[in-house]
Amino acid sequence: MGRWAKAITPAMLLLAMITTGLALHHWQRQAQAQSALAAATPSAVDIGFAQSMSLHHQQAVQMAQMMTRSDSTAITGLARNIIGTQLLELGEMRGWLRLWNQSFLPPETSMNWMLLGDEPPGPALRQYLLDCEASPTGMPGLATPQALAALNDLHGLERDRRFLELMQAHHEGGLPMAQFAARHARIHAVRRVAANIVLEQSREIAGIRIMLKMLESARPDELPPG
Repeated sequence: MGRWAKAITPAMLLLAMITTGLALHHWQRQAQAQSALAAATPSAVDIGFAQSMSLHHQQAVQMAQMMTRSDSTAITGLARNIIGTQLLELGEMRGWLRLWNQSFLPPETSMNWMLLGDEPPGPALRQYLLDCEASPTGMPGLATPQALAALNDLHGLERDRRFLELMQAHHEGGLPMAQFAARHARIHAVRRVAANIVLEQSREIAGIRIMLKMLESARPDELPPG
């Protein structure tokens, strides 16, 4: 064994020990968090949010996947970001529901779990629930199958514009649900994910509005790459 190999071997062993220790610590923390989550008794808000937001995320991922398969270069980055972020959150929410022995999707279209917060519903929440009842999909902003089929048939700038319009409405329709869960969910992990969704989707809405303004006046060769 050369002098270089002799010198590097102890360092490699030390690095391996540190890496193994960090991995074990991370695994222990994850196991403790999962155990605490399983032991906690979820409220109707925890369950309702996880089921309704799972449905909401499924459609966002579906729409974004349509755009990554197209020839668009203007919004591919946004679509990929939506897919990556929301698939992770969807997996976490489904993990909760599995631990709680609940179905992945809501058993009905009603959003009445939002009536079960720590305080009586205010005017904005009551209006949101009325909008949910009036929506053909059960949630404001959730695209109908016909709207998704129409998006899939479009091309070029029209496709980009319609995707951005649908995704803006989709995000805006889901924000009240996430804001409610961030305040009223019983379990800390649920409140944390709900608050993250509020932050992420508020930022994406602002970006979508800018992109729509760009599309109003830009020629195809002026659009930024994805």
